[in-house]
Amino acid sequence: MTRRGFLAAVGALAATAACGGGGGAGAAAGGASLTWWDHQNQLQKAKAEIFAKFAKSPGGVPVRYTYYNPAKMGQALQLAKQSGQLPDLHTNAGLTLPAAALVAAGWAQPLDLTDEAEARVKDSLIEGLHVFDGKIYAFPIFSHQTYSAVTWFNTELVSRAGLDPQAPPKTYDEFRAATGAVRRSAGGETYGWVWNIGMPNRLGEQVHDLAQAAGFAGGAGTRYKTGEFAFHADEYLDVIEFLVALRQDKVLVPGANSWLDDVARARWTAGIAAYYFDGPWCPGVALKDTPGFGDKLGVGPILVPDAGTAAATYHVPQPGDYWLSPTSKKAAAANQLLSDHFTTEDYSRTVAGTMSQPPRDISVVEQSPAHPAYKKLIGWFKESVFLAPEPIAGNKDLRRVQVELKPVTPTLGDIVQGALTGDVTDVRAALTRLSSDSAKQRDLAIAAAKSTGAQVSLDDYAFPNWRPRTDYLKPMYAKR
Repeated sequence: MTRRGFLAAVGALAATAACGGGGGAGAAAGGASLTWWDHQNQLQKAKAEIFAKFAKSPGGVPVRYTYYNPAKMGQALQLAKQSGQLPDLHTNAGLTLPAAALVAAGWAQPLDLTDEAEARVKDSLIEGLHVFDGKIYAFPIFSHQTYSAVTWFNTELVSRAGLDPQAPPKTYDEFRAATGAVRRSAGGETYGWVWNIGMPNRLGEQVHDLAQAAGFAGGAGTRYKTGEFAFHADEYLDVIEFLVALRQDKVLVPGANSWLDDVARARWTAGIAAYYFDGPWCPGVALKDTPGFGDKLGVGPILVPDAGTAAATYHVPQPGDYWLSPTSKKAAAANQLLSDHFTTEDYSRTVAGTMSQPPRDISVVEQSPAHPAYKKLIGWFKESVFLAPEPIAGNKDLRRVQVELKPVTPTLGDIVQGALTGDVTDVRAALTRLSSDSAKQRDLAIAAAKSTGAQVSLDDYAFPNWRPRTDYLKPMYAKR
């Protein structure tokens, strides 16, 4: 953590402790209550209702809840761990290490779910991702059928520009034309596009999605069939060049270079721009803060380079969401809370109704009270998002590689941010270095893991039997 990050985390913890209702240094000590920190903005109301019900149930206790912006939560968690004041339960937003490394570093203790709860989530659990040494540490609450590069738009501004809200742009050129039309129609008062450029981690996720939709046959910069790093592939370069072209078109809101998603989204709903790239959680957050915006909310499919490209994206199994701190003195109550309320089909229905990421049981969305635009998006997810290979699902020893992996910087998100701000002028060279540095770091991590007895190799990252537009299921790991 940098000195600036440390001071920011101190401020965040002090603020939440002072407010009395959340976590923070004062609340993490616990008292007679459980402490819970997370970054799931749109689920706050639902959790408040669950927590209130739990507090009144046999064996239940009050829950002191703190919400953090995902860009700030990692710093707060690091500071809390350093000072021995982790909350009882938390998400891992902002912690860049994989789950295996976090478990090895003492960030979590195993869960003790009821038999009924374990039966409900067992099909979603993978050794090395949710389970370690046969013990469950976390479980997913969301479906893998999702992506974060969704084209949300303001139908009123689009209509005013002479565009059809029922025919949103699908290609890069169509999007550039649409954002330009909005800019011209508003006489300079409204922009075509806004984005949360101050969040490099989110930028990286969204560019990964866009590269897949453009035809990249892999995930997170790695080709599925060979396991090689290819951040420098044409699909990535084309996406970034498209984003830079939008800045050069002057359709991007000035000042967005430093904005986090909460600021960018609030400015978007206020009418500063017509289009905004965000995840499926966008309406759940936006309509909670500005309910009237629901009348203007529109959604388009993930953008592709040209009309001949059939968009498909791939998502690995979802990670675990809620983790129990090793210092928690209320593990029994925490396990009861998770078992009784967060593993159930009712919770999937609750998640659907809040328009968060699609719930683990994605089938419940259509019968939910979600906004029509959200339901339309989930329909696209069902058609175009496929289960990706997860190396650790094929060899649990890879968790020992994950423990040895060191973060590679600058990240993809850093490069995208630099390209948009003008700090990175040779994008291809930067992406090529990222591929090379990532491969070197993985080689070092594999060697280190093998020196401790791990049975691992580069072959564990290659899936030669992978096929586009298909789910990579458990039996396929044995056949590759």
